[in-house]
Amino acid sequence: MATDAAAWERLRLCVEAETGMDFAGKRLGRLRDAVQKAFPRHKTAAELDQLLIRWNQQGGCLDQLAAELTVGESFFFRNEHHFRALREQVIPEILRDNADKREIRIWSAGCATGEEPYSLAILLDQILRDRLSWRVSILGTDLNHGFLERASEACYRPWSFRQTNIYNDRTYFTPDGDAFRLTPKMSHWVRFAYLNLVKDVYPSPLTGTLGLDLILFRNVAIYLKPEVTKAIIARLHSALRPGGWLLLGETEVSIAPVGDFQVRRFEQATFYQKPRDGSVLAVGELSQPPPLPVLATVSFGPEVSLPTVPSLPEWMPLPKPKSRTNREPSRSVGPMLSVATGSAVNASPSETTTWNRIERMIAGRNFEEAARTIERIGNPSDRAPLRLQYARALLACAEIAKARQMLEMCLKEAPLLIEAQLLQAGFAEEAGDLALAEQACRRALYIDPSAPIAHFHLALILERKGDRKKAARSLATTMKLIEGKDPHALVEHGEGVCNGRLKEMVSALANF
Repeated sequence: MATDAAAWERLRLCVEAETGMDFAGKRLGRLRDAVQKAFPRHKTAAELDQLLIRWNQQGGCLDQLAAELTVGESFFFRNEHHFRALREQVIPEILRDNADKREIRIWSAGCATGEEPYSLAILLDQILRDRLSWRVSILGTDLNHGFLERASEACYRPWSFRQTNIYNDRTYFTPDGDAFRLTPKMSHWVRFAYLNLVKDVYPSPLTGTLGLDLILFRNVAIYLKPEVTKAIIARLHSALRPGGWLLLGETEVSIAPVGDFQVRRFEQATFYQKPRDGSVLAVGELSQPPPLPVLATVSFGPEVSLPTVPSLPEWMPLPKPKSRTNREPSRSVGPMLSVATGSAVNASPSETTTWNRIERMIAGRNFEEAARTIERIGNPSDRAPLRLQYARALLACAEIAKARQMLEMCLKEAPLLIEAQLLQAGFAEEAGDLALAEQACRRALYIDPSAPIAHFHLALILERKGDRKKAARSLATTMKLIEGKDPHALVEHGEGVCNGRLKEMVSALANF
């Protein structure tokens, strides 16, 4: 391996910026080993710098490194104490909370090859007596595209069942050669998506990371810098509904800062619960989740070689939404909405006052009065954007059915509100209705054909449908629309994602 300490320092900073992992000091040896396995031909300082150039210009290197830097292989029902507490304590409480809504939403953050979210699906199927009347959504995310593709295949070898014999139950698995394939009825509850917890924006209604009942964040924080873990957990707190639950790995309980959670201890299992009181739905949380610090990325000039790379600043905050005061008029109907914050911008004083009253009603869970307050607004062009804001707020409270109903009313009154069409696409994708999700994205593109985020989400939906050719065209269109734009500027309607990050995601998907 290279002996040039400067080259390794440049690579370390780049990898830490991408992943939030800590490779300082003695941990650098783990990075060296991973690079040697993933890129065996890159040994000299010059070759390492060429790897950095390729990373910056093309993307795709993270997938290869991530497989070596983390333990990508999981197994079904990992940690029996966690699943016992889920079965006997946590899920029954969620079911009681959601008895009137009959809906459960779970996020497996750092799902690797999918064993964890599928274990949750099996567990819920065993607990729910009236399965068909419940709507279950389990999201698995990871930063490794290869892991996600294997998870989507839902086919596992015996090593994935080393602590359970659930593979013998034909309700859940059928033999497939020397492996076992999950039955379609169980995989229907689970969907997978790429998400980098360090660089991407969440919670977000477009990705189903808002208003959740339960988040599993197990065996991920052990790799991360403490300040990264703190920022991520603050975001996960915002992603949960009031009374929602967070589960960390066994070794992470003692190191993770969870000051805003209530500690719930069960036999050999510790969970963290978001408080139920109305204060958690204060105006600030409804409008803006806590900022997620993101490590700055390495910038390269046009040179082929890299004799000198500027040092990275330790942190750089997530870009704040820009005011639309000086922008060209949008084709949306009614007062402008910031999708990144969910709050009205450039609204009249009366509209702002109305929304402030509605927020107070939401904080007190007086949803019916909030809906009536919106209904009393006479002008549909004023009423529709408030319906969209209210739908987003209901989603944060996990009032999913009410949120869908409010969104439908918004779309009837203002079908040209592009943010509403994108939210419709997010709802439909979460429900597994890819045809409706695609239709909503195409409607958004009818409203604004130059909206890169709509082309990007359309590509993701087409990929899930198996139409890779059309997905590739949508990715190419997305790249064309953001090419040459300020990488730090926010993407229109993009939930706070900047052009640079969207370009990275497009490149990674195209290369994969």
